[in-house]
Amino acid sequence: MANLDIKIKEAELADLELIVDFISQKSEFDGSKNLLAATAEKLQQTLFCQSPLVRVLLAEIAGKAVGFAMFYSSYSSLLTQPCLWLDDLFVEAPLRGMGVGTALLKSLAKIAESTNCGRMEWTVNTGNAPGIAFYEKQGARILENIRVCRIDGDGIGLLAGK
Repeated sequence: MANLDIKIKEAELADLELIVDFISQKSEFDGSKNLLAATAEKLQQTLFCQSPLVRVLLAEIAGKAVGFAMFYSSYSSLLTQPCLWLDDLFVEAPLRGMGVGTALLKSLAKIAESTNCGRMEWTVNTGNAPGIAFYEKQGARILENIRVCRIDGDGIGLLAGK
């Protein structure tokens, strides 16, 4: 691992287009570019509003953003504690394996610790072997007995009875 001077900062409104670009790159990496609906306007309404629904950390090297982590609070009834849900973690390809992802996760762990979170959680694609190995190296347990359940788009309306 290279000895890079990685700085982690909370995203600001001026970073909006950069975040949208990272989301686009992440969707391409995940093979879900066809599902991408993120726009600067939509992101601003949830990230930079009076009651933000989500937060973003940016990883910078020499003043240039090279990765991001998007996260929000969740809650565990079993733990009766808040939790931190990592929605996206992305590092530009040339810098993977150089400590950027680790720096982002460590910053998230500090946030989780300071807000009394009982756990940090996220998903990883079962076909992303390098990602799984990276997360396990950081101390994550990959839970094989839990599956993500999802209802989206028109399915929400159908279930709501519309």
